[in-house]
Amino acid sequence: MPRIAFVGVGSVGTFFAAHLAAAGHDVLACARRGFDTYVVESPEAPVTTPARVVTDPAAVTDGPYPWVVVAVKAHQTADAAPWFGRLCGPGSVVVAVQNGVEATERFTPLVNGAAVVPSVVYCGAELQAPGHIHHHARGTLMLPEGEASAGFAQLFAGTPADVRPIPTYVTEAWRKLSINVVVNGITALTQRRMGVMREPGIADLAESVLRECYAVARAEGADLADDDIGGLVASFAKLNDAGGTSMLYDRLAGRPLEHDALYGAVIRAGERHGIPTPTHRTFSALLSAC
Repeated sequence: MPRIAFVGVGSVGTFFAAHLAAAGHDVLACARRGFDTYVVESPEAPVTTPARVVTDPAAVTDGPYPWVVVAVKAHQTADAAPWFGRLCGPGSVVVAVQNGVEATERFTPLVNGAAVVPSVVYCGAELQAPGHIHHHARGTLMLPEGEASAGFAQLFAGTPADVRPIPTYVTEAWRKLSINVVVNGITALTQRRMGVMREPGIADLAESVLRECYAVARAEGADLADDDIGGLVASFAKLNDAGGTSMLYDRLAGRPLEHDALYGAVIRAGERHGIPTPTHRTFSALLSAC
């Protein structure tokens, strides 16, 4: 039975760790606070199952692990390095479950020669307590095609989680980032849930953000067309009013925001290609001041 370690068991990490544990896999949760049971409250993928948890990297005595899933926020990656020293080695595969498009560059210097697999994650959930989440919708990880990705996806066979390699990974990574740079910043700055997307003027702002992001995405190799922007903007206004974003939850809790992995990534790629990104720079400046 392959061993899988999870570094970061917040809302997203708990969803995937819980379903692997319920399927009988040997799952180690590396967490800041201990718990003994995973609880996923969900209309479509509920589960309650025992958890094996450590709260100190020194307690990991059976490393390196073949699979290490990292689900901390991008700006928390460096702080998680002590875990990587105990869990990762040249034969390990690190699956980065994070927002943004720079995970491989972020992780490679930190993981002791392990292979790094980035992912696109869609998982609507809120953390209620350590190991306990309220899951709203989806539980999807999309991975770039390759042997490591195929092996990781196979771990989830028979579970409610949708984990799959795809041939269009670059496009899907930038598509997810384009959504994030609209809804994350707007909800965090207004401190409102998705109902804010129907406010007057928000559609125009969303379109401006998307046009900048799509231009940069195409320069990076993504197949995203401006003709799709109108439909995407319209879809934002149809989102569940009660839904939120990870950046909103962090803002409301007074935690540091993941803005650099989103807006900073677009700004840096824009600079590489000579594409101006003034709207992203404005969001980045405002979120930096929160």
